[in-house]
Amino acid sequence: MLQINHLTITHLKDLTQLISDLNVIVNSGDKLAIIGEEGTGKSTLLKAILSPQLMTNYCILEGKIDNHFPKIGYLPQALSQKQEKMTVSEFLYDNLDYVSFDFNAFYQMAARLDLDIQFLENRNQSLKSLSGGEKLKLQLAKLVGETNDLLLLDEPSSDLDAQAINTLQAFIQSSDKTIIFISHDEALLEKTATAILHLELIKRRQVARASYFSESYTDYMTYRHKAYTKQLEQAKNDRRIKAKRDAKIQRLHQAAEYNVRNTHDSTMGRLAAKKMKNVLSLEKRYAKEEEEKMVNFPEEMDSIKLFFDDIIPLDNKKKLLSWDNHDLSTGQKVSLTILGQDKLVITGRNGIGKTRLLTQIYQELDKNHFSIGYMPQDYDSVFSKEMTALTFLTQVSDSEKARTLLASLQFTRQEIEHSVLELSGGQKAKLFLARMVLAQNHILILDEPTRHFSPTSQPLIRELLRNFNGCIISVSHDRKFIDDIANLRYQLTDKELQKY
Repeated sequence: MLQINHLTITHLKDLTQLISDLNVIVNSGDKLAIIGEEGTGKSTLLKAILSPQLMTNYCILEGKIDNHFPKIGYLPQALSQKQEKMTVSEFLYDNLDYVSFDFNAFYQMAARLDLDIQFLENRNQSLKSLSGGEKLKLQLAKLVGETNDLLLLDEPSSDLDAQAINTLQAFIQSSDKTIIFISHDEALLEKTATAILHLELIKRRQVARASYFSESYTDYMTYRHKAYTKQLEQAKNDRRIKAKRDAKIQRLHQAAEYNVRNTHDSTMGRLAAKKMKNVLSLEKRYAKEEEEKMVNFPEEMDSIKLFFDDIIPLDNKKKLLSWDNHDLSTGQKVSLTILGQDKLVITGRNGIGKTRLLTQIYQELDKNHFSIGYMPQDYDSVFSKEMTALTFLTQVSDSEKARTLLASLQFTRQEIEHSVLELSGGQKAKLFLARMVLAQNHILILDEPTRHFSPTSQPLIRELLRNFNGCIISVSHDRKFIDDIANLRYQLTDKELQKY
């Protein structure tokens, strides 16, 4: 069992509370999913569970974490510099407990993940030279071989292809281990989580809030929506009652005031003054009751309010691109036609060349001077150290519109004015979408567009793109995104681009 009591985590840099007074119990066999926008303390909490000593350089921990699981396995969001320099063999076998390690489970998981361990070992490659998906698969296979009682997985599906995500899902579902994992993948959450811990920063990202729910992700989202709607209606109703009561008191106040001013008889004057005193007392009592009992308006559930307005739609018969046995730089021959209203999604295994394909499509379309919005997988490849969120948007819009849009997306003043490189992945992703909205692009090229958005925000992203009346060309392994957005689906293989 793992028990967290009154845990508060404060960031040393700006003394912001990431987590406030958290109380959670994780029992043996639980599959607890931690969700929330980037920058809300999810990875920090996972590290605190692993070892509070890992936090001393940048966080203050208050409260207690009682961990009764003998052995913990940890999948970080990124490998350390030391690990990146290791060869595959060094990473797998240095300091390995050969007695307890289950080689059979390890090789079976590697095979299910389509990872050729022997091939990687023979090439004597460093982990740095592997793709993100290959690194992740290697770590997952090793964790399965270890005899861990508790697994802490930080975004285990982030770089995986569709087949590997299905393998990961099956493992979490069938494993008797206790698993705490962070994920933005709605489909994975729906299929695997037995409990949800939702971390949020509310009130313009100044106040930490944690919500624990001991049922499925689908049930949590239903509960969350109902609770939000109920609180909203109660807050509106309280204010309607207040408005009526205020109007009544105002009338009584005016009448009493009139009587006090216009009564010349001493007895009547005393009565009028007494009535005025009663009205003032009533006002004071109601004000106190309102302060104690009035329901506040709920915090906005999600902070993505974007709309593609006033975009002249492309003709659905307009041919934007036409390739016949076009040679890709990765060796495949591609035949592809893209029309003005197409919304196509490209899938394929890790390292097959999907990002390079998107780049070549972008270059081809750019030659014809189409209005293109481009969201790369590596956001920082577009940004510079000097660039701020505001300057990024004012490249395509005026400052007033950009500031208004950033405020609606819950960007703080600091996030607007400081270097864009300091933003979380989720905030950077919002910036790219905001830029596309302001630029009124006709074509959107998106490389894994949902990977940095919280699962509670992703339905809004899908709705935004579903209502876009131009062309979308995207690479994605997000099953919900593909089902909602794509009217054309392609898979890139070793030889060609196949329509399916």
